[in-house]
Amino acid sequence: MPNICVDSIAEKCINLYEKLPKSGKPIENEWTVLSCVVQYDKVSTTFDVVSLGTGSKCIGVSKMSPAGNILNDSHAEAFARRGFLIYLYENIINTIENKQSIFHKEEEKFRLRDNIEFIFYSSQMPCGDASIMTKMGEEDDFGYMIISSKREAQNDNCHIESKRQKLDIHRTGAKCLPNTEQDPKMPGVNYHLLGQVRTKPGRGDRTLSVSCSDKMARWIHVGIQGALLDILLSEPIFIRYFIFGAGVPYCDISLHRALLKRKCDNAIEKRLPCIPEFYRCSKIFPDIRGEHKMRPAAGSIIWIKTSQNLTEVAVHGQKLGVTKKKANSLSGSLCISKYNIYKKFHEVLLKQKTLCSSVCGEELLCNIEYNNMKRKAVRYKKNWHETRDTFFKIWTSKPDIWNFCLNNNTN
Repeated sequence: MPNICVDSIAEKCINLYEKLPKSGKPIENEWTVLSCVVQYDKVSTTFDVVSLGTGSKCIGVSKMSPAGNILNDSHAEAFARRGFLIYLYENIINTIENKQSIFHKEEEKFRLRDNIEFIFYSSQMPCGDASIMTKMGEEDDFGYMIISSKREAQNDNCHIESKRQKLDIHRTGAKCLPNTEQDPKMPGVNYHLLGQVRTKPGRGDRTLSVSCSDKMARWIHVGIQGALLDILLSEPIFIRYFIFGAGVPYCDISLHRALLKRKCDNAIEKRLPCIPEFYRCSKIFPDIRGEHKMRPAAGSIIWIKTSQNLTEVAVHGQKLGVTKKKANSLSGSLCISKYNIYKKFHEVLLKQKTLCSSVCGEELLCNIEYNNMKRKAVRYKKNWHETRDTFFKIWTSKPDIWNFCLNNNTN
């Protein structure tokens, strides 16, 4: 870890959250999750929060919008990551305009400066596989409880196995994918299967958003930048350090299993381009779930470090305050919606004519649909398919509905 206490980094994140307006924050007996991306400059040894997200909600499959104006996943981790994408786009544009930036030009693409690293803070463990951990005692490589090595010699394996069955685990609301083996939901450690890709819980119809454990594992293996940004970058961007908050369940073994290994052998971990380090701070986020905070907050907050430090609040994947009349208006969509992130991508290509020609070929940029543009990310697709087939084995299947382009969307 850089030469600074992880508590100082967590404190920066919590302090920023506390300075934000009350809108979108929990009230009375509500709780939420806080996640942030923190930028570390190894030369100046400074740490800056560059994106912040809160929330714990998802929309169901029937609410998804093919126009890209409604967010499917409003969990804090997803919001912080999407805000980080906007921050990266802003810095790419600054590079083009010869302004201060974390990137430098490398031929027609952009490379992160060597002095810059990123840290991901979250007030609790990610939902899904990483959250499945024993409630007390020692653990084996899969997070199961094991009997102390000091046990008496007369304790045979049958006795040990019997005792092991009586132990319990922390559980996750995330569900195994349909048409795969399901959780047995037996008492104790046999309640959940380990290593499964899971979708987040939602009210009403089922969500198609994979758990934050699955999303973080994907970032670790193929980069946090996603497909569109990967087209613009010389190399993927990886999170170097993960920090998780105190006052909630934590297990280092479960993190390594869920994010680095799953059911694979150690060879998968060795092939990672950047093996992250995991830490737990002693700082407790004030709005964590607890005895007197049992209801999740309805809203999610996004804050992004830009020239004007952008802040928005979301409810049901849409910007808070948008009237019913403008509910489907693209102009009223969140800054981190698919639609607005695609606009940022267009902005870069329109400023880089040579790169635009290389990416679009014979097609006009304004006529290329969002999902088709993502398919042009050849390197990212290759890395993702290899990771999916070797590490996850299976992934959720979403309808290919995001075929919007920017020449035919109206406000």
